[in-house]
Amino acid sequence: MNRSIYAVFVFFYLAVPVRAQISKHVVLISVDGFRPDFYLEKTWPAPNMQSLMKQGVYAKQMKSVFPSYTYPSHTAMLTGALPARSGIHYNQPRGSKGEWNWFTKQIKVPTLWQALKKNGLITSAVEWPLSVDSNINLNIPEIWNVNHPEDRITEVRRYATPGLIEEIEKNATGKLDSNNMSEEYLLLDENAARMASYIFSIYKPSLLALHLACVDGAEHGYGRDGDTVRLAVASADRAIGNVLEAIARSGEKENTTVIIVGDHGFSDYSLVFRPNIIIKDVAAKFTAAGGSAFLYTSSPDVPSIIKSVVRKLDSLPDDKRKLFRILERAELDSMGADSSAILALAALPGMIFSSSLGSAEAAKQGPGTNLHQNSLAGVFTSASGGHHGYDPRMQEMFTVSSQKVQE
Repeated sequence: MNRSIYAVFVFFYLAVPVRAQISKHVVLISVDGFRPDFYLEKTWPAPNMQSLMKQGVYAKQMKSVFPSYTYPSHTAMLTGALPARSGIHYNQPRGSKGEWNWFTKQIKVPTLWQALKKNGLITSAVEWPLSVDSNINLNIPEIWNVNHPEDRITEVRRYATPGLIEEIEKNATGKLDSNNMSEEYLLLDENAARMASYIFSIYKPSLLALHLACVDGAEHGYGRDGDTVRLAVASADRAIGNVLEAIARSGEKENTTVIIVGDHGFSDYSLVFRPNIIIKDVAAKFTAAGGSAFLYTSSPDVPSIIKSVVRKLDSLPDDKRKLFRILERAELDSMGADSSAILALAALPGMIFSSSLGSAEAAKQGPGTNLHQNSLAGVFTSASGGHHGYDPRMQEMFTVSSQKVQE
């Protein structure tokens, strides 16, 4: 694995305990939408993370991938590869009808799961993106029915390690269903942590990867701050505490490195821009990804397509045109972005993109969120909430990452 890429994109937080020896176990916990201020600023309700920061190694800030999205970021963590090489450019494949990039086989480069399996080591994943994979020994992957995306257990049962969920229900969590494993409730993170804690206590895998999703959902709905976001951070911190306690009870604390990681930051927005409306007579289309949008075409005459699109974008009123940058292919190459996009747009904080050509029924379809298709109309429309997907060099997109401390 390329060490320089790993240092930037295996987003971080810290290792416990710090000492010069190889760990037998690594516990990797991802807090979706994790921002550095959650542990750098004491005003956030995150005592476990703040305590770990003092004991281990931490970064003040780290960059995400481009677009700064959950699935390409988590893929980079497990491969060391940027989106252009991993093949995971968004949460969902372009042209999706609701399905996401759930299957590890969609990744075009080797994964850590495969490397560990070749070396005879036991691995586990709980609610981890792109983890539907037979290479994982103890697996409760992240996947759902597209008609019921809030339900994070019913579809999972089809792909989990046979008998594992039932064993956990009997010994650790009680019956899991679409109510207590729902994206709409913070109990999702708590139960995911209980599952991970049980797996570590009983099976002690070499690698355990746990994804906590609820902070991201709160920030999408309420922006960077607010009571709901703080409650979600407190819940994620409690979930981390549950895992730390399970490690201590197992007797393996001295042999375990814990890494708390993030995938992207968040920005508040108040404006939505639909660039496809102003280029509807051009043989190309933008795919929106929150704070960015990527242009694709099947036309062989790429230079003329680019020239036409740029001309139309530059004809926007000055107060709107200044809200985004145009990124040409050379700059996208330097960022490891999707090589099939012919250019991209990067918004300033406060604005996001939508792929829609006009009013449409709200639906979670395409590589963006539900704003990919929604009931709002117009080229520029007022809206509110929080989002990511922006240029990862933007401060509000910074997340966190740690480096290996054992030698």
